[in-house]
Amino acid sequence: MNDELRKLQLTQLEILNVVDRFCRERNIPYFLCGGTLLGAVRHQGFIPWDDDLDICMPRQDYDRFISAWHESSPDGFMLQNKDSAPAFQQSFTKIRKLHTTFLEDIDDVNRFYTGIFIDVFPVDRAPSGWIEMQVFYARCMLYQLFTREFIPPKAGKAMQVGAATILKIVRGKQREKARAKLLYRLTRYDGDRSRQTVLFDTVLRMKQLYPADFFDGCVMLKFETGFYPGMVRWDEYLTMLYGDYMSLPPESERTWKHHPIILDFEHDYEELQQINPDRLP
Repeated sequence: MNDELRKLQLTQLEILNVVDRFCRERNIPYFLCGGTLLGAVRHQGFIPWDDDLDICMPRQDYDRFISAWHESSPDGFMLQNKDSAPAFQQSFTKIRKLHTTFLEDIDDVNRFYTGIFIDVFPVDRAPSGWIEMQVFYARCMLYQLFTREFIPPKAGKAMQVGAATILKIVRGKQREKARAKLLYRLTRYDGDRSRQTVLFDTVLRMKQLYPADFFDGCVMLKFETGFYPGMVRWDEYLTMLYGDYMSLPPESERTWKHHPIILDFEHDYEELQQINPDRLP
């Protein structure tokens, strides 16, 4: 394994341990998810080539987690989302370690903090019925557009033109109000525990629906040097996401996903600028 990647994983594990302790002290449930859960089941730790760490929690607990963090954040770490950093372009939350750098895009410099992170995703309830789901996805697309604030590069021509037109018309405070209204409508089903659940992220990921009780209860799974909560139905979850999840992918696919252009474990970008600005992009 690449030494730098392993050091990154151990730093992410450090962040997870801070979040785990924070949640335990406040009785806030969360779950390992995505490739992190797959790593716990298949490798009892990180997937050897994985460069991120994902957890999720039901929206009510997610909101409680954010509020509690703002009241008493652990020293050396910060919470980042669209509300705390308006230039941030994701619909979920990151917990970052201070005095580190994980810079993926040079355009992010001076826009928001770019320390090493783990991702925290909210889990919501979905509507029922085909028509309601199409409205749900349309609102999700608009919410993502107003959150990311750029034209989707992989979208079709008509979609790109439409997105550009919407971004041109809806600006500033109007965009903030539109995001708030859309989020309210997207999360209005959360009080009904009979509805299916969805991991709130991209529209594509939100098309994967899970049973209503999917995130009820947890089981402790070994991950690296400790045990962390996963959903009880982890086998069903991993099968839905990955199919035969115990089989390794081709070697050509065993690569870093995020490809940082600067990775530093002791300094953030601003500190690096002060130390040796000539060596930075």
